[in-house]
Amino acid sequence: MALTDLLLFLVSTTAILYVLFKKILQKEKRKLNLPPGPKPIPIVGNLHQLGGIFPQTAYRLSKIYGPIIYMRMGQIPAILVHTTELAKEIMHNQDLVFCSRPALTVLQKYSFNGCDVAAAPYGDQWRQLRKIFILELLSNRKLPFFRSSRQAEVDQMINSVRTRPNQDSPVNISDLMVRLSSSIVCRVAFGYKSEGKYGERSRLHDLLEVGNALFDTVFIADYFPGFGWMDWLTGSRFRIERNAKDLDMFYSKVIEEHKDVHKRGEDHEEDFVDVMLRLCKEEDSKLTNDHIKGSIMNVLVGGTDTSASTVIWAMTELARNPRVMKKAQDELRSVVGNKGKVEESDMDQLEYLKLVVYETMRLHLQSALPREAKQQCKLGDYDIPKGTIVFVNSWALARDENSWKNALEFRPERFIGSSITYMGNDFQFIPFGAGRRICPGINFGLATVHIALANFLYAFDWELPPGLKESDIDLDEAPGSVTYKKNPLYLVARKYK
Repeated sequence: MALTDLLLFLVSTTAILYVLFKKILQKEKRKLNLPPGPKPIPIVGNLHQLGGIFPQTAYRLSKIYGPIIYMRMGQIPAILVHTTELAKEIMHNQDLVFCSRPALTVLQKYSFNGCDVAAAPYGDQWRQLRKIFILELLSNRKLPFFRSSRQAEVDQMINSVRTRPNQDSPVNISDLMVRLSSSIVCRVAFGYKSEGKYGERSRLHDLLEVGNALFDTVFIADYFPGFGWMDWLTGSRFRIERNAKDLDMFYSKVIEEHKDVHKRGEDHEEDFVDVMLRLCKEEDSKLTNDHIKGSIMNVLVGGTDTSASTVIWAMTELARNPRVMKKAQDELRSVVGNKGKVEESDMDQLEYLKLVVYETMRLHLQSALPREAKQQCKLGDYDIPKGTIVFVNSWALARDENSWKNALEFRPERFIGSSITYMGNDFQFIPFGAGRRICPGINFGLATVHIALANFLYAFDWELPPGLKESDIDLDEAPGSVTYKKNPLYLVARKYK
């Protein structure tokens, strides 16, 4: 196609879209009482106003337009919610209306078209997969079987810090935690054990990092149906296809290795993939290899990235607040004594450590996946059209001064005597979501967070690198599906005893 023909086509397409856009807006204004929001511009809608770190951008808009905001993302309606009352209405009172997921490009691509728990639309397939996760993989009954694997990887990680050649060189906490979380997940879920130099699975780390960054990419196909071809022109479609293909190859390799019983030995302990393969063989099973791959993706992202990010943020806040770090270390060393390491059996006695984790999750919540209205409904006094994308801004709820005194301060003591939990019943604090879509892997993820953070604080006294003050440690967030610290955290580790 000649350049002039291409330009003529784009101009014509833009004009058609503009007319359709105006008709859609006029129809909605006549029939529906929509929430307030910024005025959209032709074609684009309000997409141009949603740059940067999404929860923070949405929070700033709420200060102008109120706690519920209506926007148009291209041709797709969306609402942003910023109060606990509205969050409860969406995730509890009308959970069945708002419990599905929008078919966004990035969710579909990484979930193998909804063959997973996190991104699948609400329905029988999602219920079956969630049941498998809860009963077969993530129940309290199963967690003790994972203890030895977690402990072995944490011990190896701590030993790698103790035996590093230059004891005065700062430790990259961010890199160390990503490697630790990945190794634990690979061991528990796939039966892989770290060998040789600690944390050698950099190829997988790189793939997950690229995928996490792509979650913040705007795909034209999502907001302008019929114009997905333009994502190839921008390069975004090529990047996600390449990353998804590389991850698919990793998943396929894992599955084939697990099918080869002779190679693995018949006496090996059943892991996550073994369970999925066994269930696939059942007579009435509708599970496919894509369901296994989608579930592997959930375990890798949920078990690796979110756990790693939480510990990184905890160490960041503790480095900025030496009083809190000392209090946590005093508790640890009093409870554990001279055993040389913290074990999961010690966790019940480590009350202050748990408060540190609570406060870390409050201030550094992971990004929540959007929901979708399955039908037209009412939210307060407003009409919500069917197909509306719904964003509950849990980041803003956890920093709301109406719910939290001195909300921006890192103060674990605020949870002493509090009845607030992370189980989805207190909507000012929903780090794992709520309702039908609450994360099924809460216990698995927190077990990794607790054992890793406890051993970090027990084994070492942490110092800032020379010339750095507590106030110099930044709290900048990186964009992506998981809220990582933008810049790596470096601290100097001094052996304790």
